[in-house]
Order: sequence, then C-alpha cells, then structure tokens
Amino acid sequence: MRTVLRLLPIIATRRGLFIETVLWSAVTQTAVLGIALGLAWTVGHVVAGETISLPGAGVVLCGIAVLAAVAAWRESWVSHDLAYRLIATLRGEVFDALRRALPSRTRHRRTGDLTTTVVADIETLEWLYAHTAAQALSSLLVLTISTIVSITIAPLLILVWVPLLIVGVAVPLATARRARHDGERLTRGAAALRSELLDTIRGMRELAGSGMLDAQLERLSHATRMLARTQAREASRLGAERGIADVALALAALGAILIALLDRASIETAHIPLTVTVAVAGLGPAAQVADMLRNAGTLRAATDRITDVLAEPPAVTDAPHVRESTRARESGLVFDDVGFAYDDASTVLDGVTMHVRPGETVALVGPSGVGKTTAARLALRMWDPDTGSVRIDGADLRHIADVELRGLISTVPQSSPLLRGTIRSNITLGDPDADDTAIHDAATVAGLFHPGTGLPDGLDTLVAEHGAGLSGGQRARVALARALLGNPRVLVLDEPTASLDTEADSAIMDVLRRSPHRAVLLIAHRPATIAAADRVIHLDGP
Repeated sequence: MRTVLRLLPIIATRRGLFIETVLWSAVTQTAVLGIALGLAWTVGHVVAGETISLPGAGVVLCGIAVLAAVAAWRESWVSHDLAYRLIATLRGEVFDALRRALPSRTRHRRTGDLTTTVVADIETLEWLYAHTAAQALSSLLVLTISTIVSITIAPLLILVWVPLLIVGVAVPLATARRARHDGERLTRGAAALRSELLDTIRGMRELAGSGMLDAQLERLSHATRMLARTQAREASRLGAERGIADVALALAALGAILIALLDRASIETAHIPLTVTVAVAGLGPAAQVADMLRNAGTLRAATDRITDVLAEPPAVTDAPHVRESTRARESGLVFDDVGFAYDDASTVLDGVTMHVRPGETVALVGPSGVGKTTAARLALRMWDPDTGSVRIDGADLRHIADVELRGLISTVPQSSPLLRGTIRSNITLGDPDADDTAIHDAATVAGLFHPGTGLPDGLDTLVAEHGAGLSGGQRARVALARALLGNPRVLVLDEPTASLDTEADSAIMDVLRRSPHRAVLLIAHRPATIAAADRVIHLDGP
C-alpha cells in the first residue's frame, strides 16, 4: 500500500472536509453500534422478565436512529464532496503533468492508456477517498467501544472475536500478491481494450475499405475475452474472501452463544443477547479494513499509473518571469547555433542559425527527416535545444514564462485538432476572452467567410468529434483563425495550406504578408507556397 500512501497527502489540501468526514463517520458508526447494543439490552431484559420502561427505551432508540440517519446522510454528502474535489484536484495535476511532459523525446503513450489514467484510474480513487480513509479511522472508535463492552460483560468474548478479526485481516493480506497481479492485469487489459476500440472507431472506414475490419474485430474480441477471464478470476477471489468474512461473523455469533452457555455464572441472562451482539459488532472494523485490502490490487495498479504520470519529468522548465533581454535591438524569431538530439542520441539539428524578422515570411524547406518539424517544436518550446538558443524579440525562450510565451507565439500544425462544438468555440480556444470583433476578424483573415468555404451557418456551424464533417481545408482555416486570434508576434505554420486549393493558399499567404509586426516561419513542400515566402532557408540535416 506504499503507492497508495504516496497519494494520500493530497487530502491535506481539503483537511477541513476530511476532518468533518471522520467526525460524521464516527457519529454514524457509534450510533449504529448504540442501536444494536440498545436493542440487545432491551430484548435481554424483557426475556429475563425484568421490568423496564419500554416507551422510554423506544424513545431513546428512536432518537439514536434519527441521529444515525442524519449523520449517515451528512457523512455521505461530505465524503463524496471531499472525494470529488480531491479527484478534480488530482485530475488537474495529472493533466498539468501531461502538459509539461509531452511531447517527450522517445516515450509515447497510446490514447487509450492516457484515457484510462486520467479518467478510470482517478475515478477508482473515489472509493479510497470517499469510503475508506476517513471510515477506517472512525472504525477504530467502534473497535474500542466493542472491546470495552466485551471486557465488561464477559472477558472471554475477546477469545472469540479477536482471533476472527485477525483472520479477517490476514486473508486479504495472504492473497495480496495475487490481488496485485490481477489488479495490474485488469488495468492493463482495460487500457489495451480501450486503445483498440479508439483505433477501430477512428479507422473504421479505412479498415472496411481494405478488408481488415473483420480481423480487427477479432482482435477486439480476443482482448475482451482476456479481460473477462481476468475479471472472473478477480471476482472469484473477492467472492471467496467475502465468504470467509461471512463465516467469521457466523462463528463469532456461535462463539458468543457458546460462551454464554458455558459461563452462566458470570453472564447474566439479560446480557446474553448483548453478548452475541457485541461479538458480531466487534468484527465491523475488521470488515472495513478487509474490504480495503480486498481491493488493494486494483487500487495499487491505478495509483501506480497515476504516480508514473505525476513523476514524468517536464520536457521544459517553466521560467518564473520574463528576464530583461540582452539584445534589445533584436526582434522576431531567432535560432542561434541550435543543436538538438533525441534521447537515442540521433542528432536532428546541428548548428542551425536563422532569423525571421517581423513582417517577414520565411519558408523552411528540406527533405523529410532533416528536422523541420523539430525546429517548429523548438520555436514553440515543446523542448529546449541541447546547444545554442531560440529567442523571441531578444529574450531566450527559457527565460519566458509559459503563459507569456503562448501569447507571443502561435502555431498551425499539420494535423489541426478540433473539438466537438462549433466553429466559433474552436476558434476561441486560442483566446477564450476574445470579443466578437476579434473572432470575426480572425475568421475573415482565415477565409472562413469565403463563399466557397462551405460553412452554411458560418461561425455557428457544428463541429463533430475530431472535426468530423469538415474537410481538410475547413479544418486548416479554423486552425489558422485560432492561431491568429491572439495576435501573436510569431506564427509557426507546419504545412498549413496543404489541404487548400492553390487560390485559397495564395489568398492566405497574401494576408500573412500584410502583418508588419508578425514574423512567420513556414514549413511547406508545395512550390507555390514556398514561392510566396520572402525568403527560403534550406535544411540539409546534420
């Protein structure tokens, strides 16, 4: 459980809610125990023929029942409020870790694996935060009360439920290795299946067209069967452990009855129901702990994946502020003797020097694999160069805070991601606070209002997931409008007009050249696009 404990400090961010959850849980469990013991005490005295005030006892028990109900409702409300707030915090930390770490130089994660981490694995921890941590602490109070009552009524009761309590905890510990193994297999299997499903859905048309759909569906069926087998083994283990817990409860009750029969000299007749009740109630805390241990395998696998993501080193280290430029007269985008190699030591850029000035469009060309896209990512500071520096208006990118850098530079990548919504909502991803005038101007520059664009509802045109329903040219125009919305000082275009016809390509390049304050770095293969640039820089590789 060390991995789980590494995530528990996140509770400190909501310590007030956590303390309230512990208190309400303690009230709930104590009240429920009080009802059980009170009923047992009442029944015992009635059976023994003793005179008691049944109306008075009924009022007291009803009062405790109302308290238990109110406390249980409040504990459930607070514990889930705590759980979902902590999950939101944790999800934010995971997304932030992914933002800082990706793209890594060599490590690649499948979309389904990431989806499992940021959704399913974090949701798994809801059980830990809402139903385990605080409740386990409050269970200690119930255990203490049960111990005191047992010793008071009949000290021999300790010999009944303490060994059974130990057994209830020992069984999950004995199967912990198998539980961990099954939990890891379940998590890996679910991630693999989710990845295969995503790949199949996205490539449905291509798979059908190539005649490979049946083979892919068979792979999905195989992955599903393997996951189902692991789930069946996990369910079998959990069922066996719960069965042992039920047997322990039954043995506790039988043991208490046996002690009551054998120790009649020290146990009053009126206390026999109380004896049986406290023996069974004493196993309640063990059930709480055992339930957590039974699910420890899945819980550990989930936390392992989350902590792995949180431990990812950042691709770059964010600067706390913008430092004073040492080259005040320098403007635009500058690569100064830049060298870069991936983690496998394959050098991509070696001594690259170039200067893209404001109002200038520079085309970066060269054969595939020479580092054009790598240069674009260095300009966006997805990575830092190994040697040399990349500067904007004289300031090294390493000395510019990320939030400020994103206002200085924008990009239109080869594959422009679009989200479900409208054209407008996808454009405003570039600046959520932009007003209608700025949105309209950016859309106009990108040619979204051109009669031949094919957007009948204009900016209110609906966009499906992954931009489905839009052509490549339409997606490229939306991405360009998004990049222009923030009015960046530097614009990096990686084959932005490859999906446009020649006329649209020429119109957009003409618009870009009219921005005297903006430096444009253009990666292109189309001769007409390259010819429209002010200068051409050739990359030949290291």
